[in-house]
Amino acid sequence: MRLVTPLEMMKLEDLANQSGVTYDIMMDNAGNGLAMHIARIALEQSRNSILFLCGNGNNAGDCFVAAAKLAKQFTVTVCMVAGIPKTRTAYTKFRLLKNIRILTAQDEIRTAVQEAQIIADGIFGIGFRGELPPFVRELSAIVAADKEKLCIGVDIPSGGNGLNGTAAEGIFRCNVTITFGAAKAGLFMSPLSEYCGAIYLVEIGIPEEAFSQFPYPVTHLTDQEVRSLLPARPKNAHKGMFGTLLTVAGCRNMPGAAILAMQAALRTGVGLCCLASEEGVCRMMVSNSPEAIMLPLPTDNTGKLTPQSIPAILENAKTATAVLIGCGLGLTDNIRQTVTGLLTQLECPVILDADGLNAIASGIDILRKVKGPVVLTPHPGEMARLMRCTVADIQKDRVAAAKKLAARFPNTVVVLKGDGTVIATADHASVNTTGNSGMSKGGSGDVLAGMIAGLTAQHIPAEDAAKIGVFLHGLAGDCAAAELSRRAMLPSDLIRQLPLLFGEYE
Repeated sequence: MRLVTPLEMMKLEDLANQSGVTYDIMMDNAGNGLAMHIARIALEQSRNSILFLCGNGNNAGDCFVAAAKLAKQFTVTVCMVAGIPKTRTAYTKFRLLKNIRILTAQDEIRTAVQEAQIIADGIFGIGFRGELPPFVRELSAIVAADKEKLCIGVDIPSGGNGLNGTAAEGIFRCNVTITFGAAKAGLFMSPLSEYCGAIYLVEIGIPEEAFSQFPYPVTHLTDQEVRSLLPARPKNAHKGMFGTLLTVAGCRNMPGAAILAMQAALRTGVGLCCLASEEGVCRMMVSNSPEAIMLPLPTDNTGKLTPQSIPAILENAKTATAVLIGCGLGLTDNIRQTVTGLLTQLECPVILDADGLNAIASGIDILRKVKGPVVLTPHPGEMARLMRCTVADIQKDRVAAAKKLAARFPNTVVVLKGDGTVIATADHASVNTTGNSGMSKGGSGDVLAGMIAGLTAQHIPAEDAAKIGVFLHGLAGDCAAAELSRRAMLPSDLIRQLPLLFGEYE
């Protein structure tokens, strides 16, 4: 599913209009598709009355088309929450409404909403900004208070931002959202994603050549795509076929990060997995996973790596097919020197996570000197440090932020973590929607880094490995939440889900 920003959607509609698919035709297509979905829901729920909440923009026009079509089969009421439509196309559709109850008074609208079975929220569309009016917030509260009501978002829940997924106070909580033409990126980002319910796309006639005019395509990452990217394992395979991962991670007071990353990597099917770390961390790793290989390294008096470990790491990296750097390393001047010293000399793909990212935050241009592909896996705080801005700046447009960082350095994949994780390269991006709030615990990122690194080590292209890792990491979280609850699940539970997921995929 293609994702667009609100401005891109407006441009697509303009291009379609210029090509002969007029705004009038697109509104008819949107309204007819909306009617089809509402009819299906009404019949499935054995409900015979439908109420449309309409604003004064083109979203209302989509509702008028749907209302006229549905009135032939159901009892339909149209509520004009913001007065007569202000756009020519919507007003034309409004004038065509016949034998349909139309309400304009707030008292009548309020009563109708209280009595409604199915409500289509078409008050505000993708151009919404700012705060919802008090009466709209009141209507939203009435809908939310009655769990028996079904609310359907028309293109986007009123109060939602289609660019960055923010949600105004009083936003409508929808059971279903029917979006038109192309899905809006914000629908898949928190907190808006929590108010959308199931999302369905209605094609409205935008020609394919219109989409081709956008140089930076963004898509929704799907199960089907991930299945196509995951290679089969040959029957005559041996461990050498599945690569060697070298993991530079952990320190005396953060051994768990290294262990989680290593165990996650091992569960992805990598042939060999070696941990380069403080001796005590290495011994803990092997005691937890005897499949792991140890590379004990010299440390300072706090148990953190020093630049003296660089020669040994580089020697072992000669046979590695990927190197993971960062999980639980800690952050000292020695760590900064170690990480930068490695980055300029490693030739295989590098996955840089956590303290590996923090170590280069003050000198990010070191990435220009990296010889092979690089996968960066920042959360919004780390991303803000890398880009020298605020977290709020990152969250305003997560896709744009990830794109900007990926485009800055050649052969770089950016995995901007969070609800709606973005996997971005210089020329395209994907947004993932698996996962849940139960994964918001220390260690989840280490599991993801290990998964991406383990997949990359198996000679899977870095971007593909990132997509597979992000999607399955979230899916493992969803499975763990279903089994253990979001509150009680732990990052280590994600690793326990991986054998079941890979088994199902195979």
